Amino acid sequence: MDIRKLQCFVAVAFAGNLTRAAETVFLSQSAMSGQIKQLEDSLGYPLFERQARGMLMTPEGEALLPYARAAIQAMEDFRARGEGLKRTASSRLVVGLNSDPAFLRMAELARAMRAGSPGVQLSFVVSQSRYTAAALRSGEMHVGFRFGMWNEEGVHDEYVASVPLAIAVPTPLAEGLAPGDWRALAALPWIYTFRGCPFHVALRERMSAFGVEPNPVEQTVDEAIMRELVAEGMGVAVLREDDGRRLEAAGLAVLWPERMQVPLCLSFLEAQGARSPLREFRDAVRTVWGAEQRMVA
Repeated sequence: MDIRKLQCFVAVAFAGNLTRAAETVFLSQSAMSGQIKQLEDSLGYPLFERQARGMLMTPEGEALLPYARAAIQAMEDFRARGEGLKRTASSRLVVGLNSDPAFLRMAELARAMRAGSPGVQLSFVVSQSRYTAAALRSGEMHVGFRFGMWNEEGVHDEYVASVPLAIAVPTPLAEGLAPGDWRALAALPWIYTFRGCPFHVALRERMSAFGVEPNPVEQTVDEAIMRELVAEGMGVAVLREDDGRRLEAAGLAVLWPERMQVPLCLSFLEAQGARSPLREFRDAVRTVWGAEQRMVA
């Protein structure tokens, strides 16, 4: 049943007059009369007695009035709840973190969003660069940090910073290794990740100039595990330079003299980039990381 007809019925019941009732629901008198007539026809009996001084409810009309009011209230509650859920959904942003939170400046981003967009609820989840696009398309997350430019259809990789990479050689394995001897370096045991990992794409491109490839003996997709394996002397690995320097400072590794670079990007669906709250989060990333294209030391 049309809720508009119920609203007209209630308006006439309380006003007792078509003219006054029509004004309360912003209809003409003829339109109001038509709505009441259609409702009565659908029920099969009159709801009002037309009198010279106005409209008097029939017993049937009096019996149905509380139900009509309840139906209207239920519809208003439904609409209000629906709008509330819409606001809640649109103000929640799931952010994928492909590296450790401190490096990605998670706390600073959260503070910037709280200050600039206090109504946005951030949810941070652990992610991997190679699965970012799939997670974005499925709705598992709305935006994610990842290394490299992937050029995947429908997904935009927004440049954030250039991240220097270092080859970390466990101290015991570094003995007798001459700087620049890529063949000897490649022959050492390597801790490897998936083949398309941007870190190892950069490594393979550099090694290809010398006609060598790394010798993988361990595999992991977790940076923390990779650091731990290097620290334990299990093999050589490509790490973020800041991670490598910490191992070097602790006497656990020696850093290969040459450095490589990989872009850190913020990835999201192209169609969503200008929408709130993703738009505000992109602005926060620019603020926290700096407006200029910079290198992370």
